[in-house]
Amino acid sequence: MAASKGTLARLLVDEFDFSGETSDFTVTLAIGEEDCTVLTSTAAEFTGVLAAISIDQNGYMNNINQPGSLEEELWNRLGVQGSYVAALIGIDNAGCPAYVLENTFGASMEIAAPATGLLTLNGSWGQGKGGHRGVNAYGGTVNAIGTQPSVDTGAAGAAGGEAYLFVRTIGGVAAGAQIKAQHATTQGGTYTDLGTFTVSAVGAQKLTFSGTVNRWVRLNVTNMGGATSFVLTLIVCSRGVTE
Repeated sequence: MAASKGTLARLLVDEFDFSGETSDFTVTLAIGEEDCTVLTSTAAEFTGVLAAISIDQNGYMNNINQPGSLEEELWNRLGVQGSYVAALIGIDNAGCPAYVLENTFGASMEIAAPATGLLTLNGSWGQGKGGHRGVNAYGGTVNAIGTQPSVDTGAAGAAGGEAYLFVRTIGGVAAGAQIKAQHATTQGGTYTDLGTFTVSAVGAQKLTFSGTVNRWVRLNVTNMGGATSFVLTLIVCSRGVTE
């Protein structure tokens, strides 16, 4: 099986795609341990507790002093909670894995200026309210109402989940556009709503849903809100299946 290239990964922060300023990133998943040794133990005992996901990125000082540059946007988010960060792995595969940090913040930034090299910027994102693993249900440009091809999450879930919409660009002006995350038991089956995003500006949003999450998921734009196009990414997480 061919390995997936690093150039087929993407890093999103709210309405920004920083893939063009990022040389590499690292997603770390860790399970904390707690000592649970008791009087009858014959050796030290530990148990796993809550999982944590963190994202570190390395990049370059591109577009210095320009709004939307990695340096400016990471600086603006240092210690300020409320951002969404997503790392997508292998975008050449439909429904590729995507790791999302929600309500996160810039945890660190480090600028290096070697005399014989390029200005670099390394940063990290705090764990915020925790991380989620989902599938990239859609990424690209939509120009009209209608559905996009569905992707396979691998199995149906019964414990709900989350969906994240990253809107990077809006053509024209959007006022209350309606973008749905939908699911079905089979690829060609009847799709119903997991939830609806209302979009009037660029940025990232979250939906939470309970109960069954069927195996196949897709994006459906039902109202453009006056806009001519959207550049966006939809990530769907199914508890017990993708996360």
